Amino acid sequence: MKKILQQPSTSIERLLQHSRYLEYLSKRLLTYLPAEFAEKISVLGFSTSVGASSGGASSGGTSSGGKREKQQNLIIAAKSAAWASKLRFYTPVLKRSLSAEPQFSQLKKIIIRVASVNVSTKEEREMPVYSPNSAKIIANSAQHIENDDLKDALMRLAHNVGKK
Repeated sequence: MKKILQQPSTSIERLLQHSRYLEYLSKRLLTYLPAEFAEKISVLGFSTSVGASSGGASSGGTSSGGKREKQQNLIIAAKSAAWASKLRFYTPVLKRSLSAEPQFSQLKKIIIRVASVNVSTKEEREMPVYSPNSAKIIANSAQHIENDDLKDALMRLAHNVGKK
């Protein structure tokens, strides 16, 4: 990996530069939020697009029919839905504070996304450790149960516990 990163490549350099830029934006964002957000959110992207302004009410008051204005969207990832909800409460203040900075002066929208959860495989999860007698205890208990479905389930459990 180190050799790949050391090779001169414009695409790798652009990728690293973009990564550093997103890290910078995350740090700027965190200056306006409580410290508890530090490990819970990160900036996914910051896009600037030129869009036609609508003929109706716009942020600048009146608009001419064909006028095009810059629109900036800040996309933020939160580690969970709970953190995303918490962050949504801060968006009005966050938008106002960020808009005061020159690079965010055209900020129109803050988009919050929940980061996908990493699904662990069986090998990565910690499986419970059973004592050698666990299978015997479960099997003995199952013999005294009258409900056949429950008895069968406990016998399967005893069999599986005995394998480990």
